[in-house]
Amino acid sequence: MTWPGDALVAVAQKFLSDIQLEASVRPAITSTCQHFHDAACVLSEKFQSKTGRINYVTPTSYLELILAFKDALGKRRAAVKKEKDRYQNGLEQLAVAEESVGGMQKELTDLQPVLKQSQKDTDALMAEIESKLPGVRKEEAVVGKEAAVAQGEADEVQKQVDEVQADLDEAIPALNDALKALDTIKPADIDEVRKLAKPPATVKLVAEAVCVMLGEKPVKVQDPEDPSKKIWDFWPTSQKMLNDKGFIPRLKHYDKDNIPIKVMKEMRTKYKQDPSFTPENAKKASSAAAGLCKWCYAMDTYDRSALA
Repeated sequence: MTWPGDALVAVAQKFLSDIQLEASVRPAITSTCQHFHDAACVLSEKFQSKTGRINYVTPTSYLELILAFKDALGKRRAAVKKEKDRYQNGLEQLAVAEESVGGMQKELTDLQPVLKQSQKDTDALMAEIESKLPGVRKEEAVVGKEAAVAQGEADEVQKQVDEVQADLDEAIPALNDALKALDTIKPADIDEVRKLAKPPATVKLVAEAVCVMLGEKPVKVQDPEDPSKKIWDFWPTSQKMLNDKGFIPRLKHYDKDNIPIKVMKEMRTKYKQDPSFTPENAKKASSAAAGLCKWCYAMDTYDRSALA
């Protein structure tokens, strides 16, 4: 049974009546629902005439289309609201900070006359002390030396601050590049790597490094060179890890501020010392491996700057 156009519009209006839409938008959406249904019917007829196979487009299909639109719209609106609330909260915090800074600036301005008067009083007192105590010059020399020492310490602190900032200037772009690299990794790329029975050595090395970063443990397998023995191997663990749909999100939300010291030590002494452990070498074997290698390097760079 095929519903007439006005019936399709009426059904759409009824099922969409409980969601908030602008008056100018609602007719367009209901018309679009009708158009999709009619178009599906036309295409189904063409499909039947060409292939002899029937694709049923029923009233139930039309209702499912409307419900799917409502569900998608609800999810999208919730996501937009969440982002809006987050930015609104950020703006409020900036406003509070601005108000606090303004208050402190006013206090400093108000204190200027007091500071100037204090300076005058101090100058007068120093003149009196100089006239009465010849030893003041000697004490002044001592104070000058102490000031020089204090300035030297201040310069050293500033040097450390500059070094930390330089590390951050290096770490943040590296971290952003790593996250962008993760975005380029497609599920098909991951599946291609995971299904390799005998993966290239570089791919195995990168996957093993990622396992170490994530705290995944190797398993014992039969030694291919001596079947009577068993060896520890990360590849079965890597395949299981790569098969996890949450693998990429797990890397993106990695707790980079609390990486265990033992993990970073192993990364630096074992994997980064291996000449083949580079994004360039990994890319020759797999684009996915290159992105994962970049992520390992970014975590190392960030960790170094955080500890500096």
